[in-house]
Amino acid sequence: MKKGLSVLVALVLAMAMGACALAEDYTATAKGFGGDVTVTLTIEDGKLTAAAAEGPNETDGIGSKAIEQLPAAMVAKNSVEVDTYASATVTSNAVLTAAAEALAQSGVTLTPVETVEEAPQCAKPSFENPDVIVVGAGFSGMNAALEAAENGAKVYLIDKNDDMGGSIRFAGGTTSAAGARMQIEAGVEDSPENFAEDIVRMGGGTNVPELTKKHTENAAAAIDWLDDLGADFGDRQPQMSSSYDAFNVPREYRVTGGGKAMANLVRPLIEEQVAQGNISLMLNSEVADIILEDGVVKGVVMVDGTEYRAAATILATGGYGHNEELLHRYNYANVLTMSPSFVTGDGYVFAEKAGAVFNNMDYLPAYPGGVPVGGFDVSCTASVKYPGVIWVDNTGNRMVKEQDNLDSERKAAYANAPENLVYMVLTQEMKDTQDPILSVGGGFSGKTDEGWTYFDQLLAEGNCVYYGETIEEVAEKAGIDAAGLAATVTKYNEYVASGEDKDFGRPAETMVALEGPFYVIKTCPYVMLTKGGPLMNPDAQVLNADHDPILGLYECGELAGGANIGGSANIGGLANTSCIVWGKIAGASAAAYALAGK
Repeated sequence: MKKGLSVLVALVLAMAMGACALAEDYTATAKGFGGDVTVTLTIEDGKLTAAAAEGPNETDGIGSKAIEQLPAAMVAKNSVEVDTYASATVTSNAVLTAAAEALAQSGVTLTPVETVEEAPQCAKPSFENPDVIVVGAGFSGMNAALEAAENGAKVYLIDKNDDMGGSIRFAGGTTSAAGARMQIEAGVEDSPENFAEDIVRMGGGTNVPELTKKHTENAAAAIDWLDDLGADFGDRQPQMSSSYDAFNVPREYRVTGGGKAMANLVRPLIEEQVAQGNISLMLNSEVADIILEDGVVKGVVMVDGTEYRAAATILATGGYGHNEELLHRYNYANVLTMSPSFVTGDGYVFAEKAGAVFNNMDYLPAYPGGVPVGGFDVSCTASVKYPGVIWVDNTGNRMVKEQDNLDSERKAAYANAPENLVYMVLTQEMKDTQDPILSVGGGFSGKTDEGWTYFDQLLAEGNCVYYGETIEEVAEKAGIDAAGLAATVTKYNEYVASGEDKDFGRPAETMVALEGPFYVIKTCPYVMLTKGGPLMNPDAQVLNADHDPILGLYECGELAGGANIGGSANIGGLANTSCIVWGKIAGASAAAYALAGK
């Protein structure tokens, strides 16, 4: 009996140890928005039993939610192929990439659990019969809803995401105004008229004068309001623009903590109005359409089919920076994006249905240096200030002074290049003696390509990075006219020898003779904000083709078109400030219209 019992115990232990041996962990890492994202999968008996992700440098409240939510979705589906988190595409893609690599390590093929697609569900309002509906709870929508409520309206604030803030949560903290309290304290003389003149000078006159006037007259009050709410403006000194073409006087003010800090200052004011029953905040709720009757906008239709009617509707839906079809239609043949995945141009569709007329849609000053290694979202960029490099188009011709240039000149080179492709030419000597030219992770959040590792990987794949012993060889591999590029390099080397760039005036100290072997990097523009939009009047009413107001329809934020206000230029701090200025104007105007009809 004892012998039999011992054998039985041994068998049970062996089975238990065997079962434990079936559960193994596999870990992999990928580049996220702010740094490395690490995913660990637990595979047991051919199934995904656990998953965990870590990304300490991902944006709190945005990327961190992808880190939290995607692993659970993978376990529930028994697959590493799940939908991305809407507000954090780059972080989501990093989680999915790392998970796929971890799964590959295991050698296991997972069988996804079949799920029944649920009908869309939307939040229910906390009261009936709103006066104003605000579509989009980004920063401009927050300000619009707040202003409408403070002007006596009952407001529905609706957003398809699970939190307020929208795109500004990804933005820097730059604002701008003439005559703000901080500028006066610093002794800087300025005026709205001076600001407007700067916009015309910098923007080429494509702005709508009455919108520019309204904005410049109200911007100072918007900045002072942020100041009163407790925004941290650091040393409170107005600055000249450091990122874009310069103003004629210092009028930028930078909020510590960026756009997210601005949204967090307004959040408690919204919550207070919600508590008082003046605003119904409806998150995770997507608007599918507007209600249009006899040319008048009467409300919205949700994705679940529910209709909500109100006298006034404000579109605060953001731009179209994550809508590839619209970007190709209006702007670029080749383009990448850093816009959040929820910025899909919904408001443009709604406004078009209502009969809106669009303006400045052809202007979009995308950022230079995106490397189209695969996919629509930016995952790799090349330095646009890299020492020694020249830029050419697919004919092999240079197009810009590559060093000591303006932001607008760099962007114009990409906008005007055939197919919007710009090729950077560098040499083996540069690679051997200088820091890596690529950043990995996307745009401003990218991390330097340590030891040229990613560069070499792309080169081996023939993916946007090419090598040649001669200039003709590398041109052919990159798809550039070989004779044209050879002629350009010969002429450029002559300019180097003479110390004078006769084509573009590049400073002699930045010019280096180009001698083989050579490398070429294919690059294209990438976007963050879009700049065109439906025309509106100074009361934020959307206009039709006859420039008459479309009754019941208002707009604010990125949808309204930064170029309509600031012209064909990146005006430092204009976008963030516009969310306050035009959010408040739209909210007050919509409330007045709605309440006048009662």
